[in-house]
Amino acid sequence: MLDKNSLSQLQSLKQEIHDSVPRFEGKVRATGGRFGFVVTDDNQQFYMSPEEMEKVLPGDRVAFRVEEVDTKKTQAIIESLISTELSDFCGTYVIKGKGHFIQPDHQALNRWIFVPPKARQNAEEGMLVKAHLSQHPYPAGRAQAEIDTVIGSSQDAGIEARYMCQKWNLATEFSETELQQAHELAAAGIDALSTDRADLTELPLVTIDSASTRDLDDALCATVTDTGWTLHIAIADPAAVIQPGTPLDLMARDRATSAYFAHLVIPMLPAALSEQLCSLQPGVKRLALVAEVAVDQAGASTLTRLSQALVSSQAKLSYQQVGEFMADGSLGDIDAALQPSLDALKDCAQALASQRKNACLVMEDRPDYRLILDENGKVKDIVRQERNDAQRLVEECMLVCNRLCADWLQQHNSGIFIEHAGIRTERIGDVTTLLKEQLGLEKKPKIKSLEDYVSLMKQAAGGDDGLNIKQIISRQLERSNLTTEDKPHMGLGFPRYTTMTSPLRKYNDLLVHRMIAAILTEQPVPAVDAPLLSAIQDKQAKARVAANQTESWLKLQWLKTFPADAQFDAVIQYATANNIMVRFEDSGVEGQIDRRKVKGNWAFDSKTLSHSNGEQTLAIGQTVRVSVQTLEPDSRELKLALQP
Repeated sequence: MLDKNSLSQLQSLKQEIHDSVPRFEGKVRATGGRFGFVVTDDNQQFYMSPEEMEKVLPGDRVAFRVEEVDTKKTQAIIESLISTELSDFCGTYVIKGKGHFIQPDHQALNRWIFVPPKARQNAEEGMLVKAHLSQHPYPAGRAQAEIDTVIGSSQDAGIEARYMCQKWNLATEFSETELQQAHELAAAGIDALSTDRADLTELPLVTIDSASTRDLDDALCATVTDTGWTLHIAIADPAAVIQPGTPLDLMARDRATSAYFAHLVIPMLPAALSEQLCSLQPGVKRLALVAEVAVDQAGASTLTRLSQALVSSQAKLSYQQVGEFMADGSLGDIDAALQPSLDALKDCAQALASQRKNACLVMEDRPDYRLILDENGKVKDIVRQERNDAQRLVEECMLVCNRLCADWLQQHNSGIFIEHAGIRTERIGDVTTLLKEQLGLEKKPKIKSLEDYVSLMKQAAGGDDGLNIKQIISRQLERSNLTTEDKPHMGLGFPRYTTMTSPLRKYNDLLVHRMIAAILTEQPVPAVDAPLLSAIQDKQAKARVAANQTESWLKLQWLKTFPADAQFDAVIQYATANNIMVRFEDSGVEGQIDRRKVKGNWAFDSKTLSHSNGEQTLAIGQTVRVSVQTLEPDSRELKLALQP
């Protein structure tokens, strides 16, 4: 038996050994394989073996020690779980023998999760379910889940949108309290709210949107002046109706946006408001914020007045109707009394577009793809639709309104702005090298200011060397960001930008309306903090992803009806060292080519995002012929093979 002195020495030795082993805290990052990494706050990265990864989940924060595997390799050994992010998830129910599992629909969670008998909710093989984690895998490596909802079968009509709403936690129903408040507001009408508003009901305003749209949030008209045009842009004003802190307001803040699926719209506001009381339906008086803009012959614009007003749309016109009028002057069933304003709108929008092309940046036109669904909610055809002049007209009017309102808000030391920082930080080196080489510059350019960025992008767009530099750079841009700081929108080439033209569909636009109203009435401007903007942006991003994944799922189901040996024309959209992402020209279906499986000695150029083998180059914007290699609609996975 050891005496006290020996025990003390042994404990001291153990402590020295413990202290000599490097220890850290970090976040678990999964890979496509069974192994993973843990990344510390100062961005150190340590390998985690498959055995260690079995004990944790992606996003977990853990305490770990670092041990040597051999002289050239170390690995992280988990010592404790600090926190976990992953709670609920969706997936497919799988039965193997007596074992019941969920195969998670999660990009980083690549293991089946066991479901104990009492937590199965009578789910059947192949069903799509939503569940929550009832037992974390640490430390034993055995995760368990409990099913919350059996969503349905992948063959059910409309399952795709329902499933994605569950996966991304999108609310699909309004509560009784919210509906009651909406109906009470609609029943009360707007008479009491119309006091002290400018009466602009005589303006020949019209809405221009898709024929089926009912949540009409903007209306336009224009008149000719000696120097150009006066453009009126009326925007629906739900902020005048919905008071902050009420159930409707809190619900709209939580939803943050309307979500649009192929056969389903999930509105931010109940129909009693979004399609009735606040919608700029024709022939009825509505509350609006109206921007009066002076536009000269060269397309230069000035905000001459911003007012709370009462308006009345004269007609609900479709893009098709206005597009035909702009093409050949055909009025069709449009009231002839509206022709002078439509003529002026056409000329005014063309001047605005010309000025924006000269002074700012214009994004490339992308076609839309309309899904034609059968009685079971599955795609029977996909129709490619090019944007027409009417859509461009509305776009120019919305852009000038948002841009000038951003300037107005900045002058009043207020606002929510859409910041776009330009090229991603990690890509600046390759992009500036590309610009130097392709534009024949003496040295790599600096892209620190908006002026620098706009100038270089214009030079890139004007290049004619067979390499589409503008498209290459456009694939390497930051995402836009909501902020209360006055920062440029590099992507558009604007010194500042906001959005206030979709308050029926986006909560940040509704907040901007409240700010404008407060300034106009000389009231305190409501405060908006960074966490709120971050939450809004996160919810809007999830709604977009849900809609995009639903559309991809439906498209891939449709693609599966083609013969196995069918070939398609596809345009290269992006490339990494290993993969090439493409989009089918006729249908918008997106998939990827594993370049490592393409025969030949290929090399990847990180500057041009292209692959070359000395004889052939695969570059962004290029059309290639492809066939289907792997097609899994339920997991939205399409792998393609390049054809000669």
